[in-house]
Amino acid sequence: MTSFFPDRPPYRPFLSGPPKFKVGLKKIEAAEWLRPDPELQAGRAHGAAMLDQRFSEVFREIHGSAAAQAEARAMVESALAEAAPETGEPDLARARRMVSDDLVVMTAEDGEWRTAALALCQPTFFSAGHAIGKALDGLHVPVPDGAPRLAGAIAHVFNSLAADAVFERFNWTVQFGGDRYTPDGGPLRAQAAALGPEAAADQLHLRVERQTIRRLPETGGVLFTIRIALDPLVPVLRNPETGAALAAGWRGAADNARRYKCWDALEAAMEHLLKRENL
Repeated sequence: MTSFFPDRPPYRPFLSGPPKFKVGLKKIEAAEWLRPDPELQAGRAHGAAMLDQRFSEVFREIHGSAAAQAEARAMVESALAEAAPETGEPDLARARRMVSDDLVVMTAEDGEWRTAALALCQPTFFSAGHAIGKALDGLHVPVPDGAPRLAGAIAHVFNSLAADAVFERFNWTVQFGGDRYTPDGGPLRAQAAALGPEAAADQLHLRVERQTIRRLPETGGVLFTIRIALDPLVPVLRNPETGAALAAGWRGAADNARRYKCWDALEAAMEHLLKRENL
């Protein structure tokens, strides 16, 4: 059966039910870390354009992160068997130009993990400026039960992460429009409201984050990657393998999850679409 994701393996985290706020990591082979990269064409081109045009918005670093960035770049180069472009930029920005994934380096100081550098070209409703230098607790305050429970669980994973291990997890949401650079979801929700439910329904998209973590063994840090898959929602709902599951995941989400993801702003458009598609 034809996938609703043309020319790439489908990411379907909603098949496991509504969004869940837990670590939810799965160990994968190191060879699967960055390849295949089904978002390579769109995600890498978008990242390069953002770095070229809005560097100060999408790249941030703290003093002392250069060694960890260099190790992260070398790790990406090794995985792809190619050299990063010589752009004169910090190492993490150079590595971001090679992949579709956003890249985040976390380092530990006095037992507390903080964001040391990030190339964040396609953020899902947060920004590089907001995240740089923050500890895990600060990053997860908005998430339901995010601090200290979820942040503490992530810190435990980081502390115990083996040098050769790679772990993967997924998030998903529904957004209005196909923008990749969405540091603030407010303007998108305002656009949907201005159009009204019927017109907005056909511009709803499924946004999936594929995240990975792995150790930077020389510097002791952690490299966190975020790959974005963004697809119009109508084909997802019309696919018999996925339509009912996504509808159930949307309708079955807990109240705190809906508030966190601001789904109430899209409720009328989404329900119009689900009913139109007989779901």
